[in-house]
Amino acid sequence: MTAISKNWNSTIEALEKKVADFAGTQHAVICNSGRAAIFYSLLALGIKHSDEVIIPDYSSQILPITVFCTGATPKFCDIERKTLALSPEHLLKVLNPNTKAIIFVPPYGMPIDPSPILKIIRGKQIAFITDAAQALGAALGGKMVASFGDVGILSFNKFLDVPSGAAAVTDRQEIADKMKLIRENYEKSSLYAAINYRIMELMGLRSKNLITKTFWRDNYFYKRKARTAKKYFQIENEWVKGSSELNELRRSGAIPNSIIIQLWGAYGGRYYYRRRLEKLELLALESEFENLQKYLNARKINAQTYEKCLKKDFSKFVIPAKSEASYLRYPILFSDKKKCSICLNRLLEEGFKMYYYYEPLHTSPFFSLENRDHKFPESIYVADHLLLLPVDSNLSTLDIERILSIVNSYSDS
Repeated sequence: MTAISKNWNSTIEALEKKVADFAGTQHAVICNSGRAAIFYSLLALGIKHSDEVIIPDYSSQILPITVFCTGATPKFCDIERKTLALSPEHLLKVLNPNTKAIIFVPPYGMPIDPSPILKIIRGKQIAFITDAAQALGAALGGKMVASFGDVGILSFNKFLDVPSGAAAVTDRQEIADKMKLIRENYEKSSLYAAINYRIMELMGLRSKNLITKTFWRDNYFYKRKARTAKKYFQIENEWVKGSSELNELRRSGAIPNSIIIQLWGAYGGRYYYRRRLEKLELLALESEFENLQKYLNARKINAQTYEKCLKKDFSKFVIPAKSEASYLRYPILFSDKKKCSICLNRLLEEGFKMYYYYEPLHTSPFFSLENRDHKFPESIYVADHLLLLPVDSNLSTLDIERILSIVNSYSDS
């Protein structure tokens, strides 16, 4: 083993220990991205072709794509309107002998109690993954939400000033060991990134700005290479649409690794899982991790302002006692979907960043076939009535006042 690889190993191990301590778990495995962490977790848990993985119908298309890349079939479950998370009632209808895993998503940094889901699957040999990519720092009854289940997923770039980076956390030694072996197989150094970061290291340059610029330049080169994916599928209105050849491959389970790479690369290629994080990126992430509580406190203050000043006819989400939300966004529900849509467009026109909205997954042309036997009324309702208010730590008091003024103007009262 070279001195450079030893150096990299000690750097990533130190960061993994900090993340595991933070999450309250025995182990953490640092990954390039949240989708990579989910992918490695599914493989380490033994998910394979013909298995089914249940995910919330109202969530990112990254989840079914990641499940598809393991060869398994994504099955959708409706959500609860009061939590925006998996509905235990609908889960009972979706569960079947082929169900091998459930991905539970605490949305927008909300600490949602997974115990009703865990109670349903107790003794059933079904793996439980908490995708807490939107909930870094969220805690339920003093326990980090990512620590529930077999594996928890954390994503750093949604909350910290870093371009990428994620972790899978677990108390199970064998799962952590398997994930590290899988990571070694999938994540390789990019020559461009490795050379540039090495030069920066030798010159003593640790600028966050330079590290970020190198990341995005490397990402640009990769995205150009991913264009051959168009042979097998297209992205239309952000939905994956597979060709007949790809549909045959997914049904047979014979999905070549090259197609998986293309699929991941073309759909949000900036978070491709093929490139490992280099030493300088790990050090920058470790340094930025120290600022997490500062960012979370700022988000909490903004959320508390919304809580206090929004008119009472908006449906808000209750944080359980002795729990902490990390507030990726502050979600509210309108009673009138037309007003919700108009308000959203008004906020966009005013220059506010309004994102993390999803279309119900069962409407996807690529994954609808396996989910045609179920209805998803709550997912559809939420997609039409949900407004996600920004709480980013860089928002000023004046920004929050402008947002409140706009939203309250569309109140029913």
